[in-house]
This record gives sequence, C-alpha cells and structure tokens, in this order.
Amino acid sequence: MSTLGQGAGGLVGGIAGFLFGGPTGALYGAQIGLGIGGYLDPVKGPTVEGPRLSDLSVQTSTYGAVVPRSYGTVTVVGNVFWLENNALKETVTKKKSGGKGGGSKTTTRTYTYSATFAVGLDDTRAKGAAIIGVRRIWVGPNLIYDAGSSDPDTIAASNAAASGFAIYLGSETQNADARMQSALGVANTPAYRGLAYIVFYDLPLEKYGNSLLGAQVKVELMEIAAVYTYQVTARSMPSVRSWRATAWNGALFCSVAFNSNVCATSPDGIAWTERTMPISDYWQDIANNGSLFVAVGSTACYTSPDGITWTARALPSGGYTTQVEWNGSTFLAIRDTQPFAISADGITWTAQTAPGSGSFGKTLAWNGSVWVTRAAFGANNIWSSPTGLAGSWTIRGTTTGGTWNAIAVKGTRFCMTCGGGDSGTYVSDDGISWTHHTGTGRLPGGINSICSNGSVFVATSNGSFYVSSDGILWDTYAMPSTGEEWTGITWNGAIFSVVSNVAAHAATIQPYMVSPSQTTLSNIVLSECLQSGLLSSADITVTALTNSVRGYRVGSIGSIRSALEPLRAAWPFDVVQRGYKIVFVARGGSSIATIPAADLDARPDGAEPGVQITTSREMDSQLPVRVSINHLDVAREYDTGTQYAERLNTSAINLVNHDLPIVLTATEAAGKAEVLLYLAWLERYDVAVKLPPTYLHLEPGDVVGLTTPEGVVSLRLTAVNYTADGRVECAAKYANPAIYTPTAIGETGQSTGVSTIPRVGPSLYVLLDIPLAHDAQASSGFPVAMCGTLAGWGGGVLMQSTDAGATWAAIEDFGPPGATIGAASNTIGAVESRLIDKASRLTVVLTSGDLFDVTELAMLGGANHFAYGVNGRWEIIAAQKCTLQSGTTYVLSDLLRGRYGTEQYMGTHSAGDTVVLLDTDDLAMIAMSTSTIGLARDYRGITVGEDISTDSNRSFTYNAINLKPLAPFALTGDIDPLSNDWTLTWLRRTRIGGTWRDYVDADIGESSEQYQIDIFADGSYATLKRTIIAYQAAAGYTSAYQVADFGSNQSTLYVKIYQLSATVGRGYPLTTSITR
Repeated sequence: MSTLGQGAGGLVGGIAGFLFGGPTGALYGAQIGLGIGGYLDPVKGPTVEGPRLSDLSVQTSTYGAVVPRSYGTVTVVGNVFWLENNALKETVTKKKSGGKGGGSKTTTRTYTYSATFAVGLDDTRAKGAAIIGVRRIWVGPNLIYDAGSSDPDTIAASNAAASGFAIYLGSETQNADARMQSALGVANTPAYRGLAYIVFYDLPLEKYGNSLLGAQVKVELMEIAAVYTYQVTARSMPSVRSWRATAWNGALFCSVAFNSNVCATSPDGIAWTERTMPISDYWQDIANNGSLFVAVGSTACYTSPDGITWTARALPSGGYTTQVEWNGSTFLAIRDTQPFAISADGITWTAQTAPGSGSFGKTLAWNGSVWVTRAAFGANNIWSSPTGLAGSWTIRGTTTGGTWNAIAVKGTRFCMTCGGGDSGTYVSDDGISWTHHTGTGRLPGGINSICSNGSVFVATSNGSFYVSSDGILWDTYAMPSTGEEWTGITWNGAIFSVVSNVAAHAATIQPYMVSPSQTTLSNIVLSECLQSGLLSSADITVTALTNSVRGYRVGSIGSIRSALEPLRAAWPFDVVQRGYKIVFVARGGSSIATIPAADLDARPDGAEPGVQITTSREMDSQLPVRVSINHLDVAREYDTGTQYAERLNTSAINLVNHDLPIVLTATEAAGKAEVLLYLAWLERYDVAVKLPPTYLHLEPGDVVGLTTPEGVVSLRLTAVNYTADGRVECAAKYANPAIYTPTAIGETGQSTGVSTIPRVGPSLYVLLDIPLAHDAQASSGFPVAMCGTLAGWGGGVLMQSTDAGATWAAIEDFGPPGATIGAASNTIGAVESRLIDKASRLTVVLTSGDLFDVTELAMLGGANHFAYGVNGRWEIIAAQKCTLQSGTTYVLSDLLRGRYGTEQYMGTHSAGDTVVLLDTDDLAMIAMSTSTIGLARDYRGITVGEDISTDSNRSFTYNAINLKPLAPFALTGDIDPLSNDWTLTWLRRTRIGGTWRDYVDADIGESSEQYQIDIFADGSYATLKRTIIAYQAAAGYTSAYQVADFGSNQSTLYVKIYQLSATVGRGYPLTTSITR
C-alpha cells in the first residue's frame, strides 16, 4: 500500500529517471521518488488491536446469596448487588511507535476496564447494630487499605485509596449513595438501611484480569470500637506567626495567621509553604466547602481555590468576625456583635440578625440538623437554629461564666470545651439538651481547639492534647513542647494537624490501631437467639459465657442451633431450661454437690438393692485418633488455618474435622483441637445413677461428685428425669475441669500477602511551552517534565486526548527518578537581565530531585537553567548557587535572569510558581504537528500501574513559543534634516544557537529574514497608524508617510518591531519609542 505522496513521488521520479537514464534509470528514479514521497506523506501504519472484552455485563453477582452476619473483628467476602449501568466501563488508549526517518508508524489500541459497583458486607439489621468501621480491605490478592497500620507509607496509601470507595455502616439512618442516585435516580435508590456495604468508584480492573470475578473484595469488619493510640510528631511552619486556624479542602491544608498578611498551605500537614495574603488583618478563622477556602478576619473576607490566589469578598457591615463554618450547603459567619452573615458559595453574603445579646466568639458547629453557638461576656446562653437565619434561633441552656470557646461534633453529639475560668465539657446529642461534665477524668480548662474524626474528639491545650470517645471521659497525651498555645486542630481523613499560636511550630497527630475489637461469647449467643423473633432477652441467660471472641461469621441461613454449634465446639457449653428461661452453662465448672455412696441406689421402699452406678463405654475404634480445627487465622489475613491434636498408641482410626468460622490464633486453634480430642475420649463413658428426692435441685449441666471406693468421681449431668415417686434419674459423662485448659502450642502460619502498602502517589507533570533553550526544541513541539510526588515512584505515562477524553493515547513514557520539579515559596522582581543578579534569592521547595552549585562558566554554558513561573509567563533563569536549607528546601542565588527572551516576565511572579530544572536528560520532547499550534488538547499524567482515572483532565494549548522569534533590541535611528525621513535600525536576536563568535553573525533562526514595524499614535500603543515591512534590520519612515499618518512630521515615534517566522508569524515585539 502506498500513499498519495509516494505515488506522486514515484511518477515524477520515474519520468526523470527515464529522461536521464533510460528504462533502468526510470526504475531507480521511481524507487527514489517513492522514498522522497514517503517522507512527505508517510504510509499510514497498521493499527494493532489489543485484547478487548466482548461482554461487559455483571460477572460476579450471585442473586439471592446470603449476606453474612459478623461479630467482633472478622473478614467477609461480599456479594456484588449493584453495578453501574450493568456493565464495565471501557477506556480506549492509543500509542504510536516507529515512524522514525519518515517510515510508517504502528498504532496500538488498548482497552482497559473499570467498574463502579456495590458489595454487600453485613446484615446489621438482623443483629440489631451497625458495624463500627472497616480496618482492612483486599481486592483480589492486593491489600489496598489498612486503617490499623502504623507504617507511614501504608497510612498514606490507605488515605489515597479511601477516595475511591465509600463505606456504609448499616445504620438505620444512613443515606443513599450519591453515585447510585446519579445512575438510578434519587427516587429509585434505596439507602439499604440495615445493610453494611461498600461502593467502589471506577475501580481499575486491569490487575484483576479486567473482570469483577478476579476483583474479589474481602473486607475486615469491626463490630466494636478498636483500641487506638496516638503518635504526635513535631513539624515546622515557615515562619514565627500567630497561627490561628486551619481548614482542609480534600487535598490541602490552609492555615491563617492572626495580625499578618500570610497564610500557609500543606498537602500533608508535614511540609508547609508560606503564601502571601492580599492584606494584613486579624485573621480569625478559615473554612472550606470542598472547592473554596473562606478566610475571615476582623472585617475582611477573602476566598481562594488553592490557598495561593485570594479574592476579596464583601461581608455585611458590622462587628468583628470570629468564626466561619460550612454545613454542606451554607457558610455561616458569626461575630462579636451584630449581624451574622450567611452565604451559599462564600462569595455573596447576606446579613442575618444574631440572636439575643453578647459576644459570639469561636463557638459555632453543625451536627447535620442544627447549628449551635454560644453568646459570651454576659448572657452565656447556648443557642440552636436549623438554618442560621434571623429569627430561627432558640435558647437551649446557659453555661457557667467560663470562656467556652471551642466546639466540635462527632456524629450528632456536640462537645463544647472551656478555654479558661472553668473546666469539663458541655455535651449534647441534639443541640437542645445539654449536660455539664466535670470532675475526675474530665477535661481540664485551658482548651484552645477541638475537632473530631468521626470516632473520637481530640482537644488541644498549651502542652497537651486529649482524646475522648464520648466527650465526657478523656485520656491525656503530651504535645511536642509546652508553653505555647497549640490550636487550629483539623482532621484530613488520616491525621490531625495542629499549629502553634506563638512559634514556627506545627504538629501532626496520627491515630493508629493497637488492637482490633473483640466481642464476647455471651453477646453472640444472645444475638443469634434473638434472630428467631420468638425469644426476648428476658427469656435468655448468657451470663456464664464470659469468653472473649476475636471474630465470628455466620454465612448461611439455618437454625439457631446451626449458628451456635461452631461456638459450642470452640467453647463447650450446655443449654438447659431453668424455669421459664433458657440458660447457657459453660463447661468446666466446679462441683455443686458431693453424693455419698449411700444415696446412689435410690429405690422404692421394700425393693431389692440394685446397681449403684451403671456405665457403658464406646469402642476405642469408634473414637477419633485426630481432631482437626479449620479456622480463620488472624495471622494469615483471615485465610483458613488448620491445627490438629492426635492420640498415639491407639487402635482408633477416625479423623474428625471441625470447620469453625471463628477468628483464632494458631495456638488457640491447637488448644481447641486438644480439648475436643481429650473430651471425646473422656466422655466415651455413659454413666447413670438414681438419687433420692433430696437431689431434686439438680439440673442438666451441673457437675457433681460421686463417692466411690476409688475416691470422688466428677460427673457432668447430661439429663435429669424425675420419677413419679420422687426419685431423680441422672445420665452423665465423666468430667475433668483440667481438660478445658489446654497446653498445646500451634505453629503460626505464614501470611499470604503483604502487610504494608507501598505509596504509589500521583505523577506530577509540567507542560512547558517555553522559548527554545536547547537544540532539541528546534522543531515543533514542547518539553515535558514528570516526577512522582512520593518516594519510590516507578515512572509515569503522559496521556493525550484529542477528542475531549473519549479516547486516550500514551505519547511518552517517563522513568524514575524523574525530573527535578519544585515550587517557589517567595518571589523575585525585575532586574537588569544582562548582568548576573547577585542580590535576589529564590527559595524553592522541591517535590523531586536535588540541586547543586555550578561554576560561573558552567552556568554561562547552559548548566542549572530553570523554567520559573507558569504557562503563559515562563521566565528562564539560571542559578550558580543552590544552597540546601533543610529537607528539600533550597535557596537559588547568583542568577541569570530573563534568558532566551523572557525578560518581560521577570516582574510577573507569584509565590507558589513552578520551578523546573531544564535538564535534557530528564525532560521529554513532545513532537507536535504545526497544524496543532493553537489547538487545546487534554492531558493526564498516570503513574505506572495505575488506572487512567487516577488523574483528571488538564487542558493545554501549544502556542509554539519555541518557534517564535525573539524581540529585537537596541533600536536607534535618525531624521534626515533635508527630507525629514526617518531611518530606523536595530539588532536582531536569534532563538537558535546564539553563541558569540568573532566575525561570525548569529544564525537568523528562520527561513528568511523579515520584520514588521508597527507605528502607533502615542505611548498607549492603542491606535495603529501604519505597518512597515523590512527584509533586514533597518527600515525607513518617509516624510510623506508621516504627513499621511499624522498630518505632520514626527520627532517621536512609538513603535513595535517584530521578527517574522514562516511557521508562527510574528515573534515577540520590541516595544519602545524614539525621539530625535
């Protein structure tokens, strides 16, 4: 197959060859012509189709499958009950390869799949209680989430993974999933109350064979709260400020400082970058609605999408603004005096009359139903409102006279703390009824801030922080330092961030699980008995079942007996009727009576003596030689573990297996196997005795002692029958309490998977539409820098879409460690670009890479050059000195500024501007057709091994800055005294090469030398009078043109001079005036 270009080339070449070389020449000419035509119009290479699924429908949902009931901490393998659009989501990507030297290119089209689906986990309605939470999640063999880890990488990876799913605990008040509502319609989407479930959003399936069948979901559920501890770590703020309050927007912390013009941002609460606020104010508080930060000061209100760029917003005139909060639909700001202010977007605010009198300080919170605030300095009233609107507030109580200035919400519970003058907490579950809790174990005074992560309250003071699950009883922990006011505590889903009000200090508080929750045998037995619907808790007594149970799972529909049998095997107990109650009796108890031999043969008066004790024995061959326990092994991620006990020197050959869906350690399982084995051999005897009426109090399950010539023998009664004449006929088994205390030690199994999760992290990439700084940029295209945001980044892929995201092409691969990329935490202004800037200092915090000093000669030769700014205002700078300050913070000094024609951007910088080291070894050049110049394309940077959905679209327009001629300079000129004609001359600049060589002119850099000179009416450069074309660095402006344009000859000209490119047209202008 040949292209039109090859056909034309072959025809022309063949004719030329025939003319100059006859028939043989025609053959060679045609071949040469085909080759040349191929360069002009290459053959379109084949398209290789990758594997593609023909069926995208539900693959693993089992209709009618039982949703298990779980107790304690245990894993369940869920059942898919909803799949978005009943199909997998298909994403098409294309990658071109080959084609060098004008040859054909091969396009490989690949298909990847993802799914949004819901998995049922636990029947909480049957148990009567929602689960507390989820500890770990596996998809297929991969651990993707671990809330109990203390490993920093695992914590970070878990937090990142948590954005891809939502967990519903199975409460009777839970709401429907928003994604399900979007797909099914709000009216058609149940909330599945009484069902704990998890919804995965766009889960990539490539790792799992592009199938839900391979993406089996295993979730470790917790029925009872686990035991946590809290690790506090000192961090640094950028400067000594009165840091006051912090907010989290889902990706970034932003903290404001009192009486300053700065704020600080951090992606993780660890590394903070100072940002400049537009004004200095007494900044009091900051809130976020997920997309916009709202900061309030004494009278100011500013908003920002990123903590960097701030916009002033008008608040209603009034008092000193003290706090602002977001409740999911509305911002509410309170003040020390009238009025309050309310806003749906943080931009437009309306005044709302504050309730009552007094100063409303920093005490404002929302619990999902009502706002609560408190008036201080006089009234001390607690107010609540469902809307925050004027006239909607109601007094709900009065506090003591202390400074109750911090409040937080856990679930629906409010907890208000005291900054001074009192101690304890005010607690309310509805914002209406309040109780003051003070005394031993309660919270002291001096509290600066409080917040909740949904499980606990955490409050801070001047040297400590305090943790409480209920807001009443508190545990105390030490902060990194004392004597400073720790405040602004904020939770981001993984850590609490705290800042100092008097120093350049911050801290992170990391909760991590010490041990998972356990339940009790009595709780499980009672709950399962109540499943019948016929029994109430008053009918059942389980107080004797005191054993702790790590976890238990009921995975099938059956009788109460079938649910209790595994538990009875693990912790042997008897079930007896005692009056109108069902009583559960644990085995291994002590004897309640010793029966003398004289009482063993109870018989009617006058009857002949009989046998005192009747026994029968099972044959040894019918007894087990080995008892095996299959259990959920806590050390093996709840995979099945097996332990056994074996009896030696016996004729028995039976093997007994018990499948117990109970979470056990290896030693616990081995001990239970030993107990069951010994119990089977001990209870091979059936014993029967007849007792007089004095033993009518005996019941099945009781342990008694029989006096025999061999001594006292213990029996466990299995049946008790009362005869018509008052005698008691008892059936029993031999009993030995020591059997229930095993000595076996199990062999711990090996874990089948990893216990930590490496942090993958997103790829950071910068698309650089910059002037030509290297020969590699000589053709149409732009360089790209990419690196990882976390250590251990394995590389990334730059994806491009030309059809608004319908299809994606992988256009460049990047390997580790990636480019050197950072952000500037300050700004540097305009200087004389022709001299080395010895005064300026640029502070850069690197995300990836290292920087080093170079010699002045090396810098002048091209080393340590950086792109500094953002798209549309990149300045190219060079730095001789790169001084490491701490961590990844460097100070760049001894600078070359405005390199490669970027001097016009020297004064346009902002804090937070991107800084990229222009190292050609770490950058990739993305070739672009000249026909795409000025057209927007979508891009994504995807970390190796991650799905394309892990990044969002970034629109970028290549404007071919590297092809634009640089601005001319050094304009001069004269007016002919006789003709009044102007002669203008200038010096051109080249974008290619530019090396200074004696007696050698610089490369023109374009296909031909051409200029356009615009003549303007005045220094506003608004009114164009004439455009003059020149083919060398000189032009004339005749007197006739001047009179035609202005009405008279001009002594001052206002001009813009452009060098022209055949590809992109005008380059950068020299804008100046000249007077003669």
